[in-house]
Amino acid sequence: MPKITREHWSGKLGFVLAAAGSAIGLGNIWKFPYITGMNGGGAFVLVYLGCILLFGLPLMLCEITIGRKTLKNPYGAFKALQLKRSRTADLIGLFLMFGAVFLSGSGHYGFAALLFGAALLFVWLGFAAVGLLSLITAMLILSYYAVVGAWIVDYVYRAFTGGLHFTQVAEAAQVFGNYLDREPGRIAIELIIFMTLTAGMIIFGIRKGIERCSKILMPLLFILLIAVIIRGVTLPGAGAGIGFFLYPDFSKLSVGGVLEALGHAFYSLSLGMGITITYGSYLSKNENIFSTSLWIVALDTLAALLGGLAIFPAVFAMQLSPDAGPGLIFNVLPATFYRIPGQLGWLWAGAFFLMMTIAALTSAAALLESGVTFIMDQFKVRRVPAVIGTYIGITLLGFLTCYSTNHWRNLPGIDNFVQNVFNVRTGSWFDLLDKLTSNWILPLTGLFTVIFAGWIWGARKAGRELRRGSQGICDENIVELISGFHKDPHYMNSPSSGLTVITLWGILIRYVAPVIILFIFLQVIAK
Repeated sequence: MPKITREHWSGKLGFVLAAAGSAIGLGNIWKFPYITGMNGGGAFVLVYLGCILLFGLPLMLCEITIGRKTLKNPYGAFKALQLKRSRTADLIGLFLMFGAVFLSGSGHYGFAALLFGAALLFVWLGFAAVGLLSLITAMLILSYYAVVGAWIVDYVYRAFTGGLHFTQVAEAAQVFGNYLDREPGRIAIELIIFMTLTAGMIIFGIRKGIERCSKILMPLLFILLIAVIIRGVTLPGAGAGIGFFLYPDFSKLSVGGVLEALGHAFYSLSLGMGITITYGSYLSKNENIFSTSLWIVALDTLAALLGGLAIFPAVFAMQLSPDAGPGLIFNVLPATFYRIPGQLGWLWAGAFFLMMTIAALTSAAALLESGVTFIMDQFKVRRVPAVIGTYIGITLLGFLTCYSTNHWRNLPGIDNFVQNVFNVRTGSWFDLLDKLTSNWILPLTGLFTVIFAGWIWGARKAGRELRRGSQGICDENIVELISGFHKDPHYMNSPSSGLTVITLWGILIRYVAPVIILFIFLQVIAK
């Protein structure tokens, strides 16, 4: 077998931009604005930010720490750290088995089979099952995520060739609906184009591929975002959109909206997909995990907020509806851009969809890299054949989404099977994969990751790895930091104790995060 040498990021900047690129994707600029619009605006944004700080950041620290400690893919990382089989894994398997029985009794046979399969994986592999589940999730997400990327590539072409001149939302919606319904072959070709660009980003490796592309694409993304924002906020009536997005009106926020905010915190930061563990495995032992994670979370959150500011002011200025759902950027925004005074609507539409393409590519590259790293580590395959094999497999799986985005009828035979097994009478293959991964598997893998880091591997062992390169920030007393007494001579010689950064992290991953995530998951099962 060929000897595979593991690469490393060139430094902190390369890792932060690459990891931020994986997090800053369609979840920030496509999904976050439309679910914000559907859940009342500012109140949803505030809850989302709280979820990022309380659960997103601690879980990201867990995943990067696991990856750097082992220098392995997610499956190999959990397998290496669990050392021996844990009774907790068997208890989790039993818990999942009960969930499978409950769902089977309610007619959700497909989701019951999912939990049953996960239970068997835990009994067989222990916590290595978490890594395997996260990798499967990443590949499933990429198979339909890349199709959305294909739509955006199509809309970049349409924008710059004058194909998005819509005066009404209904007109734009009809064109988009016809495109999805009647042109699956065109979407399939665009899927191949998008996946080829994605594979091209990673085929040259970590430094020459992902890192080099991220250093170019991430600044360009923010430049385009700011350009679109400046144009939107200067439109007459844009203030109403800014107020809707930033002013918290909790009367418009439901319990379902809170659950949506927590779920999106996972999705937005690419948690539970194995991406952060994979990228962490290429991180130098001298880098500060805590500060780099803060930078990643800050850039990701900034991109989400800027994405909202790029959309809502223009939508309100043109007196259109912000609660259009997933079709917001394809139905409402083309009509919005066309109405912008100055006869340059095509330019602003083109800039927006080009920005979306960049966001989609950086995230898709991270998802694909997770599968490629697994193949390289476990089967000792070199990068180029691993990339080509994964690229072909994901593209073929993506064709199912291409041909069944609006409905099932383009998949004869599969449609009745899926609808009966998963008790899904409406929607499509796209909707099923989105629900399966976002609502089911991601909360599960997130839950089991914090349980593993906090209880199985252990917060103390994880904390030792987290401290490496942290330059003492992990043991700073939080009360001193908040109160302004940081580095006060009276406290500088006192031993580090009490509520420090790292002990707060331990509390969150051992107690707070597992309870909240479990509650969310039980809510999903009960639906």
